[in-house]
Amino acid sequence: MSVSSVSLSSDANVRYQRLAQEYTKLRAQAKVLREGVLEERSKVEKLTEEVKGKEAVIRRLQSENDSLTFRNDQLVRRVESFQFQTTSSSSSSKKATSSSNHPNADATPPRIEILEHELQLKLAENEKLVSQVAENERQHAIEMAEMSEKLAREMRKLEEEVKLMRMRSKFTKDEEVDRKEEKKVEKVEELAEIGSPEPPESAEEARMMVAEAARGTFSAFHNVFSLLQQRSEIYPYDVTMERLPVHVEKLSSEYAQTARLFSDLTDIIDGFLARSAILPDQEFPMVTSKLRLISCHCVQMLAELIVQMTSEESRVTWCTPPLAKLNEEWKQLILKMFDVFERITGALEAFSTSSDLDTVIEKLEELEDVTMRIFDCFQNRWIFESRLPTTTRRMRCVGGALEAALQIMTQESSKLHARAKRVKFMSNVEPEKPAQEPYNPFEEADDVDPNISETSEENLSRKAENWAQESIDESQKETSSEQSTPRAEDATKLAEKSRDVAENPTSSMQSELKLALQKNEELQKERDRLFVEYSLCKRKLEIATNDGAKIDTNQTDMDQIWAIGMERRDEWIERVHVAEKAVRFYENELELLLRHEVAAGEHLNQVRAELDAVSNQNHRLEDELESVRRSYESQLGDLSDHLATLVKEKERDKEASKSRGSLKSFFNKSSS
Repeated sequence: MSVSSVSLSSDANVRYQRLAQEYTKLRAQAKVLREGVLEERSKVEKLTEEVKGKEAVIRRLQSENDSLTFRNDQLVRRVESFQFQTTSSSSSSKKATSSSNHPNADATPPRIEILEHELQLKLAENEKLVSQVAENERQHAIEMAEMSEKLAREMRKLEEEVKLMRMRSKFTKDEEVDRKEEKKVEKVEELAEIGSPEPPESAEEARMMVAEAARGTFSAFHNVFSLLQQRSEIYPYDVTMERLPVHVEKLSSEYAQTARLFSDLTDIIDGFLARSAILPDQEFPMVTSKLRLISCHCVQMLAELIVQMTSEESRVTWCTPPLAKLNEEWKQLILKMFDVFERITGALEAFSTSSDLDTVIEKLEELEDVTMRIFDCFQNRWIFESRLPTTTRRMRCVGGALEAALQIMTQESSKLHARAKRVKFMSNVEPEKPAQEPYNPFEEADDVDPNISETSEENLSRKAENWAQESIDESQKETSSEQSTPRAEDATKLAEKSRDVAENPTSSMQSELKLALQKNEELQKERDRLFVEYSLCKRKLEIATNDGAKIDTNQTDMDQIWAIGMERRDEWIERVHVAEKAVRFYENELELLLRHEVAAGEHLNQVRAELDAVSNQNHRLEDELESVRRSYESQLGDLSDHLATLVKEKERDKEASKSRGSLKSFFNKSSS
């Protein structure tokens, strides 16, 4: 029996080894996709931080540009005032020369020298400002070139990685199609060797996995409401700068109370997760009552305050129409989430009385949908709010943390929905009773009396050999006629029962089951033939040692052989069920991974759009800086020309005053 069982197990392991390899490949590809998505997210976050830094640089340059423009206007006004002073001084000097004496005429040169000195100082200051503007423009051009080159490299790298991920996913799909067309024979390894996360083996284990997912979902809701409480104290009213209105303080306290309720619910689930056992009669009413309390609190205390707060956020001066539209969408989604809380609570209360799991799964699907829409809405809303002029560093930190918490909430709700569906599937499958091991009379040990003498043993052995040879010839003739009909009937029953079991699996599992049944039938025939011969010889040898007892009929032996064959058949059917469970579990896991990949692609497209907008803004700023520089050059040229004309006029006035003074002195001398 040991030789036949070893050959059967080794042949089956060879036949089913390919399935283990294919599933190992799928797990490796899923891991690679998950790592790729995480890398893309980290790169997108880095690019977002760099874009924010460049926006800060742009704002600094804009402020410098404004200050330079203001300084330039000041200089223009000073020059105009100087021009007005020079014209008035020249006219007054002309009047004074006709009526004043010689000492008054000599008082004008010091005033002209002071003006010339001040003019030289202003010219030097202008040159210094021009050099600073040129240096700032050069530095800005260098930084923009470096940033553009870096962004181009990152974009090329991201495009290559996205292309590689698409090729990998396409290759995986092609492999699945080829495997279905060729109908390869596959085998599932033991679930302990496949890797985490493991599919549940029983309904109790599946319920524990649902409890873990529920614990993660409630913890995510606790984090979200805690961050919403912090956000309500910062925007649109800042608690550090002013006293908050009464309704805002009330909204903050209600957010904190909701977070505490979810924390208490998480502690309840942690309690029976620590015991690794769920007592529905004791713990399910506690969870349901806590959920009812949360839903009533959200509907009665939070809904009205959220509506009022959203209307105030939409009335502020810096709120644009797109942002107001997103605020309204956010309000509707939050109210819908509160409604879903109430529906889930009602479905759980109905489940405790009628065990209707379909309604609970439907409501969990609604929760998954509304959390995903809330996350998308907040992402679009945060794009506008992060660029507001009143956005502080604390608000940026809270907004980024809230975005991450909403993403985790979406993932945990999706996980809870998938695991609840798994519990429903396992509850629909009837539990299989373990097959009792039948009594096998051929496995009895050979008990030989040690008191028998050597002579009697030799005589008995010769007698047993002759008797065994005769009985083997007779049994071969009898069993060849008897074995033909039972084996055909057994194969027919085995095929019919296996066909009933194989109605639910997929086409690949059906083909696998058919091939396994064919090979099992062939091995059973060979095994039965050898096993019958060996068993009959062993029994007859025992009878010979017991002084010639009568030989039993072969009917009992065939019944035992049939029971052993049915036991092996049940074992293979159980393995097929395990393979089906693993396939469905990994289908759900791959569906979640594909959803995350699609979400990462959408986020990447949003980041690309933001980068394009930043690039366009940089181009506009460059054009504005170029126009400002040209205006500066033209104004400085006009200013230098004007100053040159002023200097020439002053020199001419000085020479004229000198000539008039010399003539006056000459006439005075002649008259004297």
